[in-house]
Amino acid sequence: MPAVRIENRAQLIYLLTEAAEIEHNVLCCYLFAQFSMKDDTSEGLTVEQLEKVRSWRATIGDIVVQEMLHLASACNLLTAVGGAPQLRRPNLPTSPRAYPKVFELRLVPFDLEALDQFVFLERPEYMEGTIRTGPSYRDSALAVSSLRDVFSCERDYETLGELYRGIEDGLGYLAQKLGEEKLFVGRPGAQTAGSFFQLADLVPVHDLASAFAALKVIIDQGEGASPDSEDSHYRRFLAMRDEFRDLAAADPTFRAGRPVLTNPYALMPTDMGTSSGVNLLDDPLSVDMCSLFDSCYEVMVQMLGRLFVHAEESEEEFVALADTSVGLMMDVVQPLGNAITLLPAGPSHPGFNAGPSFRLSRGASIPTHKDAARLVLHERLTELAAYCQFLQASAAAPLVLASVKTALEGFAKRLAPGSS
Repeated sequence: MPAVRIENRAQLIYLLTEAAEIEHNVLCCYLFAQFSMKDDTSEGLTVEQLEKVRSWRATIGDIVVQEMLHLASACNLLTAVGGAPQLRRPNLPTSPRAYPKVFELRLVPFDLEALDQFVFLERPEYMEGTIRTGPSYRDSALAVSSLRDVFSCERDYETLGELYRGIEDGLGYLAQKLGEEKLFVGRPGAQTAGSFFQLADLVPVHDLASAFAALKVIIDQGEGASPDSEDSHYRRFLAMRDEFRDLAAADPTFRAGRPVLTNPYALMPTDMGTSSGVNLLDDPLSVDMCSLFDSCYEVMVQMLGRLFVHAEESEEEFVALADTSVGLMMDVVQPLGNAITLLPAGPSHPGFNAGPSFRLSRGASIPTHKDAARLVLHERLTELAAYCQFLQASAAAPLVLASVKTALEGFAKRLAPGSS
């Protein structure tokens, strides 16, 4: 029996929800590192070094798209078996109690430490000698008996592949126990298809075969279908780390990333204590820019949540939600994230730059009804465009605010109540 044991629907939904949270948090870690990467020879890189750093940035961008696919696949699996899409997650850095010890995730700027973290996260199940630093609270949990399993609880696992293979085993077991028709109770029409995001590998889930196909995509892209899978995340990060070490050995002054703080925040998240490793920014403009970033990121998450719920909207309205979500990522979140890592962290952190925190507030819930959702999202986008204009009054304001403001205004107009 696999370490990740699933014997009822509640436990299946619990672990699919945990998988969606981890995929979302890993995605944010990758984006944070990408935003922190240098992008000009004026930042102390030679032409050859800049070319290599830009190639790494592009590779991380490709991996981020696939991580979005994994998150979307987890949401499809959830809705297929009677759960709800999970777009919320613990804020970063994650608590030692959130996930198994090996998944204590942090926002680290691009450097060798970040690459070590990424290689470790994506390592395959066949890797031996996994090192776990310090005790895990899950180690001391009582063995799960058949009676204790009536309440959904955590499972311990060492890799994402192990988690997903446990979910795969659980799906097979429950399909035999309940029958496929009773296991996959979600409406087939409520599945989010790859056409919405131009993700060809996003599989709508409606039976055991399609569920297994969705899981195979996740596992193969992450750890690889075999030890020799050169296009897996693990292999791509491993090659990137080797190239980084070669450049650093040739030039000890080589720094591919900006001096960005680890775990930077404009405001302390309510779900963290003072000893959580968060670094609070205290440059006024940087704080305002990070608050803008977090707000734009949060409304994008809410929009994606409404899309994955797949409830009352027409096909045309779903397309508008999907297009606007992608547009927010490309035209708002990404340019803001890049700009923030060029700003100072503040007097408490001399020599360091700010960084986006991907903070989610308690209010980051999915609007429950179509008309209300459209009104709320339109209103919020309009407010954020106005906030851009307010920030532009500062002489030190990044030039990117102008294009971000224009993009937000366009998205707000598309989602205005009554618009097609």
